[in-house]
Amino acid sequence: MSELLQKDELIIQEVITAAKELFKRYGLKKTTMEDIAKYVGKGKSTLYYYFPSKQEIFEAVVEHEMKELFRSIEIAAENAPTAREKLKVYCTTRFEKLAMMCNLSQVLKEDIMDNACTIFQLKKKHSNVEINLVREFLAFGVKSGEFRVLSDEHYDILAKIIVATFRGFELPNLEILELPKDFSTYTDFMIETFIEGFGQKNG
Repeated sequence: MSELLQKDELIIQEVITAAKELFKRYGLKKTTMEDIAKYVGKGKSTLYYYFPSKQEIFEAVVEHEMKELFRSIEIAAENAPTAREKLKVYCTTRFEKLAMMCNLSQVLKEDIMDNACTIFQLKKKHSNVEINLVREFLAFGVKSGEFRVLSDEHYDILAKIIVATFRGFELPNLEILELPKDFSTYTDFMIETFIEGFGQKNG
């Protein structure tokens, strides 16, 4: 039974990898189930057994990429000694990984009307994971004495604001706002502004 499950997982992973590459090359609309089956070297019937539709494959691709993103952030943040550095690592890793993970941004750019509902649901599904990551970094800062103690309500609000802010720097918004695509160069400035504010200090 375990061997069968391993085989299933291997085939699913092969399909996701193939679809990711094809979506990257040709976009979601132009990629067909037959294209994906041929790329994997399987029959279409095998493909439909695991994924009833191309939309489900696309969702699996984005799901896989989002998990990779959060895992990359967690690994990078483990070695950051301070809460400030953890937040900076969160920002830079997010920028760098999303730049490489083109599927979501390409669909947002090319097929926004067709996939708006799917994109919204996928983002909503992963929101709590990302918010909890940021909340952990804030809590680490309080424990280490970097940040002042906040109420649970304020922790939650601040974590959500930080996540919402950096989601705003995804590709379509950068283009609309005419901001540089290498916005990660402003990470230090943004984190320090979040932490210190930009008002004049007294005295």
